[in-house]
Formats: sequence, structure tokens, C-alpha cells
Amino acid sequence: MSNSGDTGERSGRSGSAGDAQSADAVQYRFAAWRFKADTGDLYEGASVTRLEPKVAALLAYFLTHQHKVITREELVATVWEGRTITDDAITRCVSILRQLLSPDDKNLYIETVVRKGYLAHFPPAEEQASSGRIPRVRQRFLWLVALAVLAALALPVLFERMGSGPALPSPPARSPGPPMVAVLPFTASGEEGDSTFFADGIYEDLLTQLSKLQAVRVISSTSTREYRNVARNIRRIGEELGADVIIEGSVQIAGARIRINAQVIDAHTDEHLWAQGYDRDLTLANVFDIQSEIASAIASEMKASLTRQDRQQLALIPTENMAAYRAYHRAMRMRENDYGVLDEPQYRQALEEAVALDPNFTRALAELVSALTYTDFHGDQPALTLQAEQALDQLQKVAPGSADHLIGQAAYVYYTLRDFDTAHDLLTRALSLNPSDVNAMRLKSWVERRQGNFEAYLATRYATRRLNPRDPESTDELLSALMLMHRYEQAWAESAATTLNTFYIAYVRLLHRFSRDRDLSTLRLSVEQLCQQFPQPDCGWDMYVANRDYAAALATLSETEEDQDAPNSNQSRRWMFTVWLTGDYSPLADRLPAWKNRLTDHVESVDVFHRSPFYLGLGLLEAITGNPEAATSWIDHWERQVPVDWAERMMRRHDVCRVLGILADVSKVAQCIRDGLAEASMVMPFFEPAMPFYDAVRNEPEFMALVAEIENTWPSGSGAAAGEGRIGLTAVGPQE
Repeated sequence: MSNSGDTGERSGRSGSAGDAQSADAVQYRFAAWRFKADTGDLYEGASVTRLEPKVAALLAYFLTHQHKVITREELVATVWEGRTITDDAITRCVSILRQLLSPDDKNLYIETVVRKGYLAHFPPAEEQASSGRIPRVRQRFLWLVALAVLAALALPVLFERMGSGPALPSPPARSPGPPMVAVLPFTASGEEGDSTFFADGIYEDLLTQLSKLQAVRVISSTSTREYRNVARNIRRIGEELGADVIIEGSVQIAGARIRINAQVIDAHTDEHLWAQGYDRDLTLANVFDIQSEIASAIASEMKASLTRQDRQQLALIPTENMAAYRAYHRAMRMRENDYGVLDEPQYRQALEEAVALDPNFTRALAELVSALTYTDFHGDQPALTLQAEQALDQLQKVAPGSADHLIGQAAYVYYTLRDFDTAHDLLTRALSLNPSDVNAMRLKSWVERRQGNFEAYLATRYATRRLNPRDPESTDELLSALMLMHRYEQAWAESAATTLNTFYIAYVRLLHRFSRDRDLSTLRLSVEQLCQQFPQPDCGWDMYVANRDYAAALATLSETEEDQDAPNSNQSRRWMFTVWLTGDYSPLADRLPAWKNRLTDHVESVDVFHRSPFYLGLGLLEAITGNPEAATSWIDHWERQVPVDWAERMMRRHDVCRVLGILADVSKVAQCIRDGLAEASMVMPFFEPAMPFYDAVRNEPEFMALVAEIENTWPSGSGAAAGEGRIGLTAVGPQE
């Protein structure tokens, strides 16, 4: 087949375009990239990414077969050499290429043709090596940054530096999009108590004001608070936050007067772009006026066009009641330290106090609706639902269509009504008014997970982390999404790149190492050390079970009194799994009859949306008591539940596979694991087949074929399960 239709520039050994392996020593150039097919190295400027073998082979095939529909069957026959693979294998490799080449437009270079296959079209190579030109994606970003800083009247030198001069280095590459603004904590001086309080409040409120602007993106306070009361190196902070512009300020209270100073600094050059001082009477109206003036001035300096809506939003005064303002910020301080505080009584009480003092305080009303509906997620506290509805009615009355109103509605529709599509629409509208609201983004990602829209879920997790780069929880959530969606290479790269230190980040790094060496004993020792550093509930349970050390696995389980009475809890399921594995069923005798009765009584009475854990619990109980038909029936209920609770399905699929392993139904086990790898789940290809739940079917031809199939899809080193002997089955504990 002729290569005349190729757009990418090609060099090196020629060969048949129809043969995916003919590109072994070929080098391709397209757009801003250079791709060496023999090594799988993808270059963009000075950066290089080593593609896994199948992803590299797929890119080479797309490059040599452009402008024609390529069917999945064709890819299986060529790139995968006719092997039996899962449907997800091709989708996964295509997704990796899209994320690398065009993260903001998935169909830019590799287009999906519905029910037919793919259509590849790559632009010609950019002549950047000799001319000093910056790649197109970076050009777009730098153009936005230039608009942000060139408005400062005294920056002709900066204009020359960014607009021309190929001999000068370009700023660090950023993702395309609006310029990133970081507001650092304001310092306080004067009367210590009030100055500190207002410094914190103004800092938070200025973030809120700026987040309403469409032309910039504002980094969350969770990521900027670590720079409070420390020596500040603006360039370093800009690099750590991915910021283009830094805002600093100070607050001084003197009697009945407040003085606020603010300045804007270019994060790349450390040049001061703008500064202003404000000296006013100490009233909330004046404080909010100053914040609006600062936000408007910053927008003006950055050439950010303010729409009529922007100006109306900036002019709003949230509250003039000082006591309500203090109560609201007391709640915000609680949430800043722990997002899980939403269902804590003291958090809700602070918001209730703010709303009681000022019934028109829309920010407090929206937060209160979120807290009430989150607390009543299971629908068993009708008084909270009524209170949330009353707060929503007030929001509708005082601020219909505002971002606060839309977010309050979304929380109610999501948590109380379970109408995920409507909640998603409301949050999308809210974010169009307030594009830098990370809490709205986080809720949107939860909604997308419940919808089963996992590509959107991952994109929102990336967007949230971009606005919250120093927040450990945002990075943990991104890594979790990548692992659940089997994007292991991306997860490995993200965990290696971050300087943050959490249990989950370290755990993902350990899994990366295990995916290469398959040494269960080393993994166990490493996880034990990690659990000592970051104590977690049930820490190391999976590792002990994989090593067949069931006594150690049981020792990790610290049941609470609530767990002993909740047979559908994670803790109880793990306890039942482990006791079954020991072969000594006597500890089960006292609990199983009561647990079975409890689950049976509740399964039909609870809301249909919450039945999945009960189906799973009953399936496990029937399996370990030797009732395979009943167990299979309950698992079928779990599989067929409508509407599908995709979050439950994602987090419990591996437990369902393990129940089927107890039943020794090899066909259902194989199908369950395949399903887990084809959809978002905790079924990890390099780990799940090693678990002892499958020992009864391990030597069955169907299971062995499954393991071989997994190895073909996820070869060793790229997050795959290996065959017996390589997965670590000889490196098990003393009770094998």
C-alpha cells in the first residue's frame, strides 16, 4: 500500500505500510512531535515519553494508514497479530494516544467513526528545530499568557521577550487554556485577632470573586495555603502551582479602619505588574467593595474582558451582617482541613447560624443545602430533607439562577432525588458562571461516576487537580480514577511526578513496581512499612490475603460494634472472605443466621438504588454456607440491577468475582474478571488473578486462557497479570 496519503514526515527504513511491524526503524515527524517507532519514544521539544509497545505499534499503524477508515478487526489482525484480546484493549491504547497528543480535543488526530472504527489524520511537521518556533499548543498558551501580562503599561521588555527572540528560552510549558492565577494567603498586621480574621476572609473572598471570571482560572486555596508565613520565592511557587500570575496582599485593622494592600506579580519573571492600596472604614460593604475593585483591576490589567454578568457578579455583596460572615468563615475553615466534614454537626451548625443571622446570605444557603443533603444521602433523615428544601426555596427567592442557587439545586437533585443527568446539567451551568469552583468540580466528578460517564469523570478529575495541584486529596482522587479505569501507565507517571506524600500515592508506586517484578513477598513487606507510616483501616489486608497469610489478614481487621451489626459493610465482607479462606468456619456460626435474616429483611425495603451491597452480601453468605444456586441468584441480581449504580459496580466488581471464585464457577469467574477489565473497576490485571479465591479454578483451561489473554493485553511492566510462576504464586505465605 502506498504511503502517499501520509501527512506525517517519515524517515529511516521504508517498508510495507500494511505491516505494523515494518516501522521498526522508522522515524515520523508530525505537528510538534517526533516519533521513533523502534523505541516507542515520542518527542515534543525537549520532553520525551516512552510509549508501551502496543501503543507505539498502534501509533505507527495510524501514521501509515491515514485518511481511511481503520476497523477494529484490521487492528486486531495487524497490530495485535490476530491474538484474542478484550474489546477494551484497543480502546485503552487509543485513549492513551489521545491523552498524550490532544487532551482537549479527543478526535483532533484520531477520530472515532461510529460502528466502523477509526480515522487518523495528522498535520505536517512543524519546522521548529532550526527556526526556534514554539510548538502550536504551547504557542496558544503563551499567547494567552501574553494577553494576561502585556496590559501592564511598563512591560515593553516582557513583550519583546515573549513575542519574539528565538534565542531566548520559552517559559515552562503549560496546558492550553486561560492564564492561571494564584492568590497567596494575605498577611495580617495591626490588631492581631481581627486583622488575622479579615486577612483570611478577604483572601478566601477574593478567590471566590476571581473564580467568577471567564478569562482566567484560579488555583484553589487548598493548594496556596501552604505558602502562609513562609519566605516566598515567586518563581518557585509559580512552578509548583502551575501559575502564570501571583497575587499577594496584606490586611491591617486599626480601630474602625481597614487598610488592604494588593499586588500582582508575573510568576515567570518575578516582575510586579500592578499594586494598589485601599484605606476605608471597617464595614463589610467596604470590604466586599475593595475585593470587587481588586478583582476588576486584576481583570483589567490582564486584558480579561468582563461581561455584563461578570460585573453584576462582582458587584454583589454576599452579606452585610458581620456575625453571619464570621459564622460562615468558621464553617469554611472546618471544610478547608477536611472535606469529609460535610456531615459533621458543628459544620452544619455554623452554616445554620450564618443563615439565621442573614437569610439572604446565598453562599451560606448553598453550602447548607449541600451539607444537609450529603448527610441524608441514604434518605433516612426526613427532617434534614425538609430543611434542605426550605433553604432551596429561599435561594430560589433571593438569587434565582445564580451559581449558588444552581449548586444548591445540584446537591439536592444528586443526593436526594438521584437524578444524575439533571444534577450534571445544573453543575455544568454553575461552572459556566463560576469556572474555578473546585468543590463544584468535585461534585460534578461524583455525578459523572454515578452516570457511568467515566471519560468525563477522568477529565473532571484532571481539571480539578489542575486548579488544586498541591492538594493531596485531589491527586489521590486523580490516581484513583486512573487506576479504576485501568490507565496504569498514566497512573505510574502521575505518582512518579508528584512531590506530595500520601498513603495512596506511595501505594500506587508500589503497585507499579509489583507490575514489573511480580514479587508478592516484597510487596507485602513494602506495604507493611507503608501502613506503619500511614495507618489505615484494614491496611495491608489484600497483600496478606494474596500471600496466603490469613492470620495476618484477620489481624488487620478491627471491627467496630457497628460493623458487627452491618453484614453489608466492607469490613464484614472482608472478615467473611478471610474466615472462609482459613477453612475454619466455626467463627461464622454465631453470626451468619442473624446476618442472613437482617439482609433478607432489608433488601426489599431499602431504596432500589441502595440494594447492590445487600445483593452482594447475601451472595457471599450463601456461597460460604454452601448454597451455590442461591448465591448465584443474588449475584445475578447484583449484575442486573436497574438503574445501574455505577459507583457501586466500580467499587465492588472485584468482590463479586471473588464470590464466584468461592463457588468455583470458572466460566462466571472468567467473565466477571473480563467485565472488570472492560469497565472501570478495582479488578487489577496484574494482581487479581493471583488471589486465592481462584485457586479452585486456577488450573482449569478456561482460567489459564484468561490469564494468557490478560498477559497479551497488559504485558509485564505495563500493568499486566502474568502467567503462573510470574504472578508470584510461589512467593506465598506459610498457609498456602
